[in-house]
Amino acid sequence: MAKGKQGEDFQTSNTGLNWSHFFGLYGELILIFSFGYICLLCFMQGWIRSVWRFFYFAFATTLGIAGFLWAIVWGADKEEAGRNLRKKWLSRVPARLGLRMQLEGIPFQGPCLYVGNHIAYIDPAVVLTYVDASVVAKAEVSRWPLVGLGAHIVGTIFVQRDEKSSREEAARAISDALHNGKSILVFPEGTTSAGPKTIPFRPRSFDAAFIAGVPVQPIAIWYQSPDVAYIGDDTFIPHFFRLFRMKHIYGTVVFGPLLYGEDTCTQARQWIDEQQMKTVLISATDESASQT
Repeated sequence: MAKGKQGEDFQTSNTGLNWSHFFGLYGELILIFSFGYICLLCFMQGWIRSVWRFFYFAFATTLGIAGFLWAIVWGADKEEAGRNLRKKWLSRVPARLGLRMQLEGIPFQGPCLYVGNHIAYIDPAVVLTYVDASVVAKAEVSRWPLVGLGAHIVGTIFVQRDEKSSREEAARAISDALHNGKSILVFPEGTTSAGPKTIPFRPRSFDAAFIAGVPVQPIAIWYQSPDVAYIGDDTFIPHFFRLFRMKHIYGTVVFGPLLYGEDTCTQARQWIDEQQMKTVLISATDESASQT
């Protein structure tokens, strides 16, 4: 009996030593490993999200282009088919890519020259969600995979800004569209910038609106994250993956008052700059309040 008791005590003691040894030597390693695994999972989740969105974007755009071509084969009007492609694409794709924009102001629905500050290539999709217009874009966009073809189909006016003949051709296309009662969306800075102040506007499209007798509506676009800005040496695909890692892209699009007359270029830029500064100040105040 004594021998059995000693064996039982030995097993209990030995078990206690094993648990102590386990927690003492491996407990911290397990905690570190778990924390690292969670961090890696979060990091990978962002990249998985961006890859999924890239393929969704490519699939949805390819499907839209195929639908456009099918409609043309069956005798549909090219311009109308392009407009339908744009509406269907905008009704689904931006939300699936995580865009969450807040609308302020009233988008004008008649023939109009819409002008906005330019932060990134998603700006046209943000604006065209609310209005029907043809976009003026730099010629470089026409060479982007899928984007260029899709943009051409929906009636984008491409301009090579360092070539006078291209600028004149684009100006004629803008003027013709406005005279025919169609709307145009232009980013008169001519390039992207991180803001909040805009780069001096190019006046030619404003002159075309004045001659055609259509109003100019300024639009202020702002994104919560500075990572949205497509500036400097950024290229489309690497920036796309960085941008769409974010779960949601929050921002505000503000449609301003209708402007008439010869000096709409100056008025539009002034209004957009004031609106941008106002939005930045409100955002900074809200962020400060949330931290206190």
